This record gives sequence, C-alpha cells and structure tokens, in this order.
Amino acid sequence: MIIRGLFYILLFLNFSLYSQENQSYFEDQFYLGLSYNSIGGKVDEFKENKFSYSISYGFIKDIPLSNNGKYALGIGLGLSHNSLNNNLKYNNLNFEFIQNLGSTNINRYNYTELQIPFEIRWRNSSIDNYKFWRIYAGLRYSKVIQSKYIYEDVALSNEIDDFPIEKDQIGLTLNVGFNTWNISVYQSINPFFNESIDSDISGLKQFRLGFIFYVF
Repeated sequence: MIIRGLFYILLFLNFSLYSQENQSYFEDQFYLGLSYNSIGGKVDEFKENKFSYSISYGFIKDIPLSNNGKYALGIGLGLSHNSLNNNLKYNNLNFEFIQNLGSTNINRYNYTELQIPFEIRWRNSSIDNYKFWRIYAGLRYSKVIQSKYIYEDVALSNEIDDFPIEKDQIGLTLNVGFNTWNISVYQSINPFFNESIDSDISGLKQFRLGFIFYVF
C-alpha cells in the first residue's frame, strides 16, 4: 500500500507540474549513498566492533517551490542494505554483551529497508548550471523488509531470521555538498530495537555518516 500510494503521488505531481516546465526546472535524481552505520546510546557496556556500513539507492522526485528552482521539496523511494557489527549477542529472544570480542569471528546484524525520503531543498543552481552547492534537509521513513542475525565463534555458528529490530524507522536527514560530492548525516528518532527487548538497551538508536551521490 505504501509503494502504490507513493507511485500515485509522484504520477500526480508529474502531471500537475508539467505546465510549469517553461518557467522552472526539476532536479529529479537517482541517488547512491555510502555510509558508516552505527547504533548508540547511554549503554556503558555496548561497543562497536569492525566496520559497519549502509548502502542506499533510489529515486527522488523534485517539486520546485520557486520559478528559479532554488527552493524545492523532494520525495522519493529507495532501498538500503545495512550491516552492524558490535558486542551485543542475540540468543533465544535475549541479549547479552560479549566480554571477549577476540574469541568471536562474527556478531552481525544484516537488514534491508524500503526507504521513503522527504526533503526540503535549497541549491544555488540554474537551468543550465549543473555544478552547484546544495543543502537538503528532511525526514526519512524506513520499513525493514528483511533482517538476519549472524553469529560465529570457534565452537558455534548460528543464523536467526527476523531478529527484534523495530520495523518502522524514522529519522532526520541532512545532505550538504557541491556537485557530485555530498556529506550525508542520518539520526534516527525512534529506537533501533522493538519494544519486546530488554529495557537496558531499548534506547539504542541508529546514526549514519557518509556520502551521497546524485545522478540526473
């Protein structure tokens, strides 16, 4: 239902704004994001381990708010593939902290999200200038559509599908840069894990820092 509704919104905006094309221009864009991915909060025993990443890609429809195109809204649809490595072990609906990470080969959370970004956009571009500064700030809703926990040490190997991550994620986004290179920051508003888990780690939230590339 979410995907279908967004499709109709984008289709409507294409038709309703078509008559303005001779006055303004559109920065409709495909995007690719590469970020360092983490979860954090006020949990003393929690530690990151190895490199965690997020790869996202999709399309954003541009909705000009001014004839010169410097101000606009953006709404899009995309996917994100994510990996988290830390010392928080998941087993039989319980979590425990790994005290000796050196004895653990893999302790990883993998998950895929459907993303719907919404942006308020500013750029100092023009209809014939494709190299410009931009500041895009907004919200991003993400729906977790697949998740897997993977653990491996010298004596045990285990994989669990659908671990207790919060399926509906929402966070603040900020993308700032010039031309191709743009710094991307994401901070979630709601907790990473759902309400079924131990309250000691219920405050952990996602944070991502990396680059986002726009392709016209």
